Amino acid sequence: MAFDTLGAARRLREGGADEPLAEAVVEVVVDATDAHVTREHFDQRMASSDERMVSFEHRMDARFEAFRAEMYRALAIQGGVILGGVGVIVALVESL
Repeated sequence: MAFDTLGAARRLREGGADEPLAEAVVEVVVDATDAHVTREHFDQRMASSDERMVSFEHRMDARFEAFRAEMYRALAIQGGVILGGVGVIVALVESL
């Protein structure tokens, strides 16, 4: 797809931009859209992205496992405290 640089510069001038500004804006747009991605470059970026994603997933899995273990430990402690409290209450009621 071709970019009409002359038409873009003309529209910028008609919009109130002076000649140097209009040309500078058009040059920036052309430079920005002139970058081409080759199939090889795309494949390389996707492969490295896949490797980073797998590494990220492994790190997240490890963190979730650690979190899960901490939650089970906290649940076990809470359960023990509750059972101990119930035992104390039962002992107090029996002693009355």
